Amino acid sequence: MDGYRPTMGGVGGIGGTFLDIRTAVKLPDALRGEKYAFVGLPLAEFMEGGGIDASNIGVGRLAPVDNTLPADSFVQGVVILTPRAKALASWLAGTEVAGLKADLRKRELVMETDIDNQYLMAKLNDEQRREAAVYEEGKDALGGLHFISVQKDEDDDPAGFWLLREIPVNL
Repeated sequence: MDGYRPTMGGVGGIGGTFLDIRTAVKLPDALRGEKYAFVGLPLAEFMEGGGIDASNIGVGRLAPVDNTLPADSFVQGVVILTPRAKALASWLAGTEVAGLKADLRKRELVMETDIDNQYLMAKLNDEQRREAAVYEEGKDALGGLHFISVQKDEDDDPAGFWLLREIPVNL
């Protein structure tokens, strides 16, 4: 095809590339979380017989888990804590949540939804940037598997929970 360059095939999409110049927009104030935490949950919790299933995730979805992954590994994720957890979870349920990425170069935590929307969830300080690097490494180790949990506080059940698999850019 005239003008086709395979080297440009990875521009955009989840994960982006170095040429990705899209800019994330801020979430409306009514939907912003007050606190964010990078956490890990045992992969076994998401497998058959585990403690996390459709009955206890609030609104949200669970991606299928590859049974060949080591059950003793940890799935990395982000917990969003906000007194408006139900509102944020409901809004996210109305979108097609594609993934959550930590852009270490821009020092941003960005949620990707629908086909090409990006929302700035948080700016990362130095400590959060180190945690975000561990988060991204954990995602890569499990083939892009990660999660988002929206909760009112640390002791509450999730108002919404999404187990997601980031699709590789080269597909």
